[in-house]
Amino acid sequence: MDGEAYKAAYERQKVARERAENLLEDRSRELYESNTALKTAYEKLKNQKSQLLHQEKLASIGQLSAGIAHEINNPAGFVKSNLSSLQNYMADILKLLESYSSLTNALSNDVSAPLPQVIISVLDRVREEEESADIDFLVEDIPNLIGESLDGTNRITKIVNGLKVFSRIDSDEKEPFDVNECIENTIKLVQNEIKYKAELTQDLNELPKTMGYPGGLSQVVLNMLVNASHAIEDFGEINVKTFCADDWIVIQIRDNGSGMPQETIDKIFDPFYTTKEVGVGTGLGLSISAGIIKQHDGNIDVDSTLGEGTCFTLQIPIIAISD
Repeated sequence: MDGEAYKAAYERQKVARERAENLLEDRSRELYESNTALKTAYEKLKNQKSQLLHQEKLASIGQLSAGIAHEINNPAGFVKSNLSSLQNYMADILKLLESYSSLTNALSNDVSAPLPQVIISVLDRVREEEESADIDFLVEDIPNLIGESLDGTNRITKIVNGLKVFSRIDSDEKEPFDVNECIENTIKLVQNEIKYKAELTQDLNELPKTMGYPGGLSQVVLNMLVNASHAIEDFGEINVKTFCADDWIVIQIRDNGSGMPQETIDKIFDPFYTTKEVGVGTGLGLSISAGIIKQHDGNIDVDSTLGEGTCFTLQIPIIAISD
């Protein structure tokens, strides 16, 4: 090959290489922009999912707000009544203490009368004051009032703590939590909704703590309990049971309500599917519940017989908690 031919071949190779490099650069830019768009879309979807879950929680709290308010007002009412009684009791006690003081002064100042006669007179007046204040009743009733009030404030604290756990947005990272405690807090929120429809019994066996999303699991349990109460026409039974099976924590929520046919069972986890009347529920409860259990790497199953009742079985893995 002469010099001219070699030079021409070199130029053609150079142009081809530059074209290939430009093509590769363009393709890389397109892939980068496409990847960035996918990341943006993913983050947007993740945020929307988080907002949807939170809105569903708030909607549930809205539906239960009257019952929750009643559950708080009930102990608050008797705490207020007890404090009013204690206020009156303290007035009687202070009055009695003042009488003791004046009687003591009288005893020390009345030197004209014989000492036994003075003592007898003072004791008689003390008895009269004690009977007037009904001191025996006060001594017996005050500890009861304090105990009831402490119990009432503890109930209010547990309900508020349950609301805080339920309504907060779970982080992306799993955290250690107690499944039984999570269930008990949720039951406190929904108790007033259920007690007029069913007797709710608990069979919570000892469980190890695990890693997960306590707010999300609370939402699942609440959805199941509300659905169970809606499935009962008159007055029935709902049972919540927990136990361990191999490497799983199992939660069973069973009712003796109307049950479901197979065609309903096949659709209940579909978004927006509902058998309730228009305006009752969103049709997202069970769909969201299934997603939350999947987020725990768990399983959800339903066994239902028309006219006999339904049992939802939730399984979440036991994850060792590192120190």
